[in-house]
Amino acid sequence: MGALSSSLNQDLSQNDLLLKFVGKDHIPLQDAFWNDLLSFPYKPLTVEDDKKLFEKNKFLFNHLAINNLKTGNFGTLLRIFLKKSSYLLQSSNNAVTKYSLQTYNALLVTRYYLQHLVHKFPECEVIKHIENRGSMSRDAFKAESLVVQLINGLMNILIALPIFHDTNPVRRESINALLVLLSIELFTTESITELKLYNIIFGSSKSRDLGLALITTFSNQGKDLSAQGSSFFGLGDIVGLLLPATENEVPSLSRSAALLLIVLVNQYIASANPYRNVLSSISDFSKLYHNICIALEYEETTLLLYHLLHRNEQFKTFVLSQSDIDILVVPMLRAIYHANDSSCHHMYMSLIILLILTEDVEFNKKVHEIVLKSVSWYVDRQLSEITLGGLIILVTTRTIQYNLLKMRDEYLHTNCLAALANMSSQFSNLNSYVCQRLVGLFEVLAKTYNRAKQEVLEYFISKLETEKDVCTDVDTVLKVIVDSSPKWPSHRLQKFPELKFKYVEEEKPEEFFIPYVWSLVSDYSSVYLQSSSFKKC
Repeated sequence: MGALSSSLNQDLSQNDLLLKFVGKDHIPLQDAFWNDLLSFPYKPLTVEDDKKLFEKNKFLFNHLAINNLKTGNFGTLLRIFLKKSSYLLQSSNNAVTKYSLQTYNALLVTRYYLQHLVHKFPECEVIKHIENRGSMSRDAFKAESLVVQLINGLMNILIALPIFHDTNPVRRESINALLVLLSIELFTTESITELKLYNIIFGSSKSRDLGLALITTFSNQGKDLSAQGSSFFGLGDIVGLLLPATENEVPSLSRSAALLLIVLVNQYIASANPYRNVLSSISDFSKLYHNICIALEYEETTLLLYHLLHRNEQFKTFVLSQSDIDILVVPMLRAIYHANDSSCHHMYMSLIILLILTEDVEFNKKVHEIVLKSVSWYVDRQLSEITLGGLIILVTTRTIQYNLLKMRDEYLHTNCLAALANMSSQFSNLNSYVCQRLVGLFEVLAKTYNRAKQEVLEYFISKLETEKDVCTDVDTVLKVIVDSSPKWPSHRLQKFPELKFKYVEEEKPEEFFIPYVWSLVSDYSSVYLQSSSFKKC
């Protein structure tokens, strides 16, 4: 029997099982129907698959939205998911397969309907659909809110479920379901402090354990296959865990964990963010550092590194003490260098991290002692041998010149110059090409400064020339300048703040981070978010 993920190319409106599920009749918890509905084979989903299924299921889920408040079939499905996930958490390694598939399938159907609800309805209606128990007596079920049970169930899977081949799809889909619930902030104008879903997720006693579990999952990337074989999830899933995901591929479990973690960490709530506190308190850095270094091509990894450096002084000290710090710095320089090919946000975050690192004098000394034999991605000139410090100078000076010519971004300009200024007292072992680029930068900055000075001069000279009487004395000239100053075209003025050589987070950082993290989820997770329906970001 096939219902959802096995039906990408089928007409779902003719699927008898799905039609019964969304129909007008209540389906009892013990009905054999549920076993049939949840027995479809597993298929890893890309974001394109997710979009197709979302669109194909609209017809069915519109019917469920009409009928569910009477039938309570969605609430029954939730209870089946919770029951099966409980069995899965309690099962021995040999029995994992028995419960994994149906747990996964129940969660997949659940997630798609939640996706439909979140896109279409306000939170109060979403919760009403979750909580509705149909014609069944409330006494037959736990009195605890189904919303709370669902969120706790998802958290329990990520916290307590052993990492095996057969459980990784369940873990990934639990991450996807939490992302869908959190994405409600994109479809409402309400503050997250007023959203019940956010209050449950951020107020949960399990929040610290969830944060640690996500960090552990990220740190275990490529090594999270502790079982001896996979019974039914297949080779495609194993490959998805071992190989880095690219666009339109199934994201690895570790990447999915990183995406959920940055969504949680970047929320600015009234009380202390418990997930941010987890980043501030972790103390086991070795594996985490290594896996950050090998995954810095991914923007969510760079963002996670930023938060660790910014909020965990012990981690920052650990990073700065590493003798092989080039494995961290070089990928960031590559991201900055290829700014045309990557997100501007990625470049900004890489530069901010570089600025944070250059606040340390020992780092600025060390980078001139590390010699790189070749840098293949730097194509402006062949670099057969260069110090890491020299490469930093080349990339930042190039970025400044590019910014002056094309982007003219004050924030980018300030960060680059601040990083160079921090390093300048420790410059050593610079080869001739690096020195040439430094002199070239000075020439560009000098010309820019003189051009700006000339534009001021030209404005006031033009005002003097329009006077009927020839301005021959100082007082007359001064009066013309004073009278003309308030009329200076404001669009030609650029107000630069005092240069800061220590990174300080801007006011209201959520205005930058929230749209950014959700754009990463939209691009790199396997959860489709219909941007045309966004009311925020």
